[in-house]
Amino acid sequence: MTRSAVVFAACLLLAGCGDGPLGAAEGASSVPADAPAGAAPGPDYAGDFDLAGTEPFWVGRVREGGLTLDRMEGGAVTLSNPGVRIDGEQGVWDAEAGAPTGGQGHRLVFRLTPQPCSDGMSDRVFTHAAEVWLDGTTFKGCAARPEDLARQARP
Repeated sequence: MTRSAVVFAACLLLAGCGDGPLGAAEGASSVPADAPAGAAPGPDYAGDFDLAGTEPFWVGRVREGGLTLDRMEGGAVTLSNPGVRIDGEQGVWDAEAGAPTGGQGHRLVFRLTPQPCSDGMSDRVFTHAAEVWLDGTTFKGCAARPEDLARQARP
């Protein structure tokens, strides 16, 4: 037993040699690298999203070049994409365009919440619930990245 204790003590002494853990090479820093901030990374809303809703039927798209809401019976509205704002776990796009000469201005807001969602009309499972506001009218539905929806469509 004493021989085991001597071997264990020798290992501890050897591990303590040098400037760093386990005798790091000369010139190596023994100061640990900065740890990442304590906050967990936020939700990822980068890239494209497709939105859909029923009663009334509508579809929406988040693309780098713009936000589009097509109300099927009310025509499509496309505004420049202002970028996403993170609000807790939700992603919010809030776009507004003034009225062109003789036309009507619009405010379009997309709010996505990460949670499983079904549109009630198809077998697709979306990754986000969607709420859309257009000029004071609210539409509710679901959203997902186009590649997630394409994977579900494959046999």
